[in-house]
Amino acid sequence: MGGVVSLQSHRSKRVAERGFREWRRLFQSVTAFDENTRWADLPDDMILFFCEESPESRTGFYDLLMSVHHGGNAHEFESQPFDRLTTLLNAYFFITDQARFECMRRLGWIESIPRGDWSIIEVVMDSRTYEYAGLMETPAPTPRHPAYEEDMRSRGMDRAALVRKYTPEALDLFREKAGRGCLPAM
Repeated sequence: MGGVVSLQSHRSKRVAERGFREWRRLFQSVTAFDENTRWADLPDDMILFFCEESPESRTGFYDLLMSVHHGGNAHEFESQPFDRLTTLLNAYFFITDQARFECMRRLGWIESIPRGDWSIIEVVMDSRTYEYAGLMETPAPTPRHPAYEEDMRSRGMDRAALVRKYTPEALDLFREKAGRGCLPAM
């Protein structure tokens, strides 16, 4: 008799197979996308790809969101009924933030990302990802973040705006350091 198989584990594997199909196409050199893949596991160039919000990266996110919930593929994302599209957009913005926060984490600007210890599949499957409140989950900046002093003065009241305000600068610095191979191993 075989070992006991966790139904949740089996389901997560199947969801990951389906959910990462576009990522596998986009990143053929990275074959290790599975139900345990976290943002911290991805190479710098992949993080940068998702942070830069190109049509291809948007397609990768859209396909992930649609396929995880048996909703179709990336090309059907924007044609969803308004209520469903609004919910999907909340999730899109949340996971886009996760990629950008991972960029900031690698720069030492923040300590951790919201739900960063979860796999990407777990985040996409979590109902809170699709709620507006999830968009307010913003990590505290470290002293290396350009908005650190301002965040301290506002006692975190403006954190969501302050941390995100410096996203372009973070991407420029990340792009420069990644290109030179100067990012610390995470």
